[in-house]
Order: sequence, then C-alpha cells, then structure tokens
Amino acid sequence: MRMNPLPQANLRTKLVLLYVLTIVIPLVVIGYIVMSVYGSKVVEQTTSITQENTVQTARNLQVLLAQYVDIVNRLSYDQQLNDYLTPSRVYKTDLESIDAYSLYLKPATFYDYNYKEPDAQIKIFFHNETLLQDGIMFVHADYEVQNLAEYRSARAAEGRLVWGTARGRIYIARAMYTAQGQLSAVVSLQIPENRLYSLIAESEKSERTVLIADSRGTVITASRRELIGGSLLGQAYFRPQAQASAPFDYVDRAAGRSFKVIEESLGDGQQFLDWRLITLVPLDRIMDEEHRIRRLFLLATLGGLLISCILFLWVLNRITKRIKRLVRKMQTVKNGSLSVMQETGASDEIGALTRSFNDMIEHLQRSIYENYVVNLELKDITIRKQEAELYALQNQINPHFLFNTLESIRMGLHNKGDSETSVIVLSLSKLFRNTLYTQGEFVRLGEELEMIGSYMSIQQYRFGERIRYEVELPEALEDATIPKLTVQPIVENAVKHGIESVCGNGTIAIVVRQIGPDAMEIEVQDNGAGITPERLAQLEKELAARDMKKASGIGLKNVQDRLLLHYGAPYGLTVTGGGAGVSVKLTMPIRLEETRQETRRAGG
Repeated sequence: MRMNPLPQANLRTKLVLLYVLTIVIPLVVIGYIVMSVYGSKVVEQTTSITQENTVQTARNLQVLLAQYVDIVNRLSYDQQLNDYLTPSRVYKTDLESIDAYSLYLKPATFYDYNYKEPDAQIKIFFHNETLLQDGIMFVHADYEVQNLAEYRSARAAEGRLVWGTARGRIYIARAMYTAQGQLSAVVSLQIPENRLYSLIAESEKSERTVLIADSRGTVITASRRELIGGSLLGQAYFRPQAQASAPFDYVDRAAGRSFKVIEESLGDGQQFLDWRLITLVPLDRIMDEEHRIRRLFLLATLGGLLISCILFLWVLNRITKRIKRLVRKMQTVKNGSLSVMQETGASDEIGALTRSFNDMIEHLQRSIYENYVVNLELKDITIRKQEAELYALQNQINPHFLFNTLESIRMGLHNKGDSETSVIVLSLSKLFRNTLYTQGEFVRLGEELEMIGSYMSIQQYRFGERIRYEVELPEALEDATIPKLTVQPIVENAVKHGIESVCGNGTIAIVVRQIGPDAMEIEVQDNGAGITPERLAQLEKELAARDMKKASGIGLKNVQDRLLLHYGAPYGLTVTGGGAGVSVKLTMPIRLEETRQETRRAGG
C-alpha cells in the first residue's frame, strides 16, 4: 500500500504548503476576477460620478442665475420706481431730478448694485425726457441705447424676461410699462461670462469639456475658451429640442475619439430659455486610465505577495526556531538538568507552552527544596518573634526584692520628711509594676499612657521646669488595645536624644487620633535637638532591615518589628524631623474586643 508522504514532512514544509494553498493561490484568483470586472465598471463608475458632478454644477448655476433673475424682477416690478421713471412725469427743475435720485432711485438700487452682486452691472434705460441721467446706472434711452441688443430684445418681449449675450457679457432684461401700456424703462443686468465660467472651471483639471448652451446652440460659456460664442448646430451630440436624458455615446470621427455625453437642463424654458449644461467625457482617456490602474494593481499584487512571502518565511523561521529550542530544553530535562528556559515575553501559544514548561520545572524544584526552605523560613520567623518578645519583656524575672527595696526606701524618705523624693520613688515602683506584671501581650491604651505618666513624673523630678508633658487622648480610644511597651520606648528616646541635648525648655506631646473607621495614629512629638538627614536616612534603613541585632536604635526597631508581627503592613512606625524636634507616628488598627475578652477572662 502506498503511503501519503505529507505526514512525513516537517512542520516548516507543511506551513509553507498551507500558505501557498490558502494565501497565494486565492489572492491570484481574486485579483484576476477583480481586474476583469473592474474594466467593465470603470466607464459606468466614471459616468456616474461625472453625472453627479454635472447635476451639482447645474444646481449651483441655477442658484446663481436665480439671484440675477430676482434682481431684475424686483426692479422691473417696483411700482414706485416705475412712477418715478414714467414718461408722463415732469421734472421741472434739475433739483427735482436730484431729489428723485436721493429719495428713491439711488436707494432702490443701492443694495443690489453694491452688496448682493458686485460683479454684475445694472442699467435702467428710461424714456422720461425731463429726468436727469446719472450716466452710470440710470441712462436715457436715446437712439444709441435703443439699438442695443438687450434693449431691442426686452422691448420685443413685451414685459417677458429675456436672456442673451452682447459685447462679451451675458444680459438679463425686462421692459417696464405704465398702467396705460406705455413703455417707461428697460431694466438690464449684465453679467460677466467668467462668473459662470468660475463654476465649471474645475473641469479644466481633467480632459472633460463642460459648456453651457442655449436652445439655439449658442455657447454661453465653456471650459474650452475657444468654443465661447460659437454654435453647436451640426454637432451630433447637440439636440436642440431634446429634454434631459440619460448619458449617451458620441464618436468624433474626424478626431478619432469617442465621448460620453451628459446633459442637464438649467431651467424650465421660461426664465432660463432652456439653457443646458453639457459635459463631454473622453472614453479613450478613461480606458487608458483603466489600463494604467490594471498595471499598477498587478505590480501592487506582486509586490504584496513578495513582501508577504518574506514576512511569512521570517515569522515561520522564528516560530520553528523557538520550537526547536523548547525541544532541546526538554531533552536536557530528560537528562536530569532541572533549569528553566529564558522567556521572551511572547504571549502566543509557544510562549504559553514555554511558561508552562518553566512552571513545571519550578514546581519540581519546589518539591525538592520545599521542606528545607520552609523550615528555614519558619525558624527565622520564630527567632525574630522571640527576639521581639525578649526585648519587650526583658527584666521580668519576678524581682520581688526590687519592689520591697524601693518600698523601704520610700518609707524611709517619707519618715524623714522628704515627701518629694518619696513620691518619685513611688512613681518608679508603679512603673516597674506596670512593666513587669501586666498580664498578656496587650494593654489598654489608657494604661500605657498612665505608665508613661509615671515615667514622666520621674523625668520632671530630674529636669524640673525644663520639661513639660502633654497628652491628647479621645475618650473613645482609651479602651483600645495596643502591644505592651509600644509608646514608652518612643517617649524615652524623646527624653534621651531630644530634651537632654538642649539647654532651654522642652515639651513632649502625645496625640492620639483616629485616622479611619478602623485605624488610629499615636504621634509622639518633641521640640528637642532634632535629627540630621543622614541619621534619619540611617534610621529608616535600620527600621526596614530584617535583622534586629544590626540596628543601633533597638527601642524603635523593637516597636517596629512587634507592630509588623502583630498587624502586618501597612501598619508600623515612621519617623520625621529636622533641626527642631522629631515626630514619631505609630499606626495600628483599633482593637476593642480583645480588652473586653481579657477582662472577662480575668473576672472569671
């Protein structure tokens, strides 16, 4: 039986074959089909676009021409203007003519002439023999004027709107008649031809020919300037009586060229005299453009396939290279070398496979070393906790002889009349009792501050009026529990390193505040000698260290370690200060339940 050779091929060969079958061949087939269809659609699409442009241009022309018609109609239907111009009206003096111009004639035409359409020229040819003419807009209809084309056309039209061309300009004219049917004036609006040409001038950017012609075939304006004023009669593409129709083909046998003709009417045959917009699109140029685009498409397709092939082979080489590395690494693991692969950060399937392989190796490594590492960690934690407890509970070796001795000294001082020293010895005795005999690891915050009060009584005996002690404790936080001997070392440091080093008076203030629903802050402030930036940086480094024995500030380090052991981050101790005093802040959660439980246990 003959076997299929494809399953024996490697992954690279299979992927290359898949690329050819799914990318190259379909792309070539689709490109051939697209270009075959594109040739037949080029003329249709170009015709459609040109027809849309022609319709839009026709609309723009209609709007412009309607503005001109509106100006002529407004003036020719102005009865008051007609009254001023009627031949039967007699202006006895030049002053009356001047008044007529000032009162109405000039204001009636000022807006149209100066603002609405500054490119057009308005002429009003009147028959009143007694009215002065201004020579600019109002002109007497003498023999020369009566021979003008616009005057003759308007008079022959008997009140209808007329269009035409004369002296290189386009004119719109209408005659004005009195109520008795007597001709009083002719209103003429002369438009420069280039005003219409500006709306079709874009056609010069291509080889299309765009022109405006009237029903007699006279070219009003055109993108090809040599056609202006000529006649289209005899041209096969001009149809004098034709209405707007679908585009049609026209062949110029003399020039050997073919065109697509698009025609759009500009009016209804009444106001615009059936003017039409005609566009001739050269089909031979369209086909040349189609062949050029076909060649560009072919080159782009070949270039795209070449770039795609290069990128595919480059990516394929990177993929197979990574797979080969993974296979080689698996072989080394098989031989007993448990080391992970270097990850490239890729998030694809090979990257996921590499990460899974590394996870497996790390799991094996953890399985081998787990007992050893875990035991070391547990021993380290136990030793650190024992050290913290040792520093917190030092000197608790049931020293009854110490209290008995202190009491004997106090009574002796009292009997000798030294009551002040006797009170200090009593404060010292209370301090020792609170330190050594308080049950459990936690105490009430009020008790801690009471013990500190005893300590500060001793310091005030020593320093006298040089030291002051202030406490701000909200009543709601008096029963909050804190680790024993947490605040006292801070106060002791403030006395030793802050107050002792200054000559003036010193103040130690303890402020307790609630900083959240379940947390509080204890701040110990002094106005002593302060701390240098170097010492502050060293102290922050020691507080962050894991080994207590390397710290020079054992009291602060002891408090920091115990807070972290009991509560964890983010609670702990922070130190700030400068050249005038130091502030130490202790943050810890508010715990009230433990105090009530210890009280119940003590009562039981």
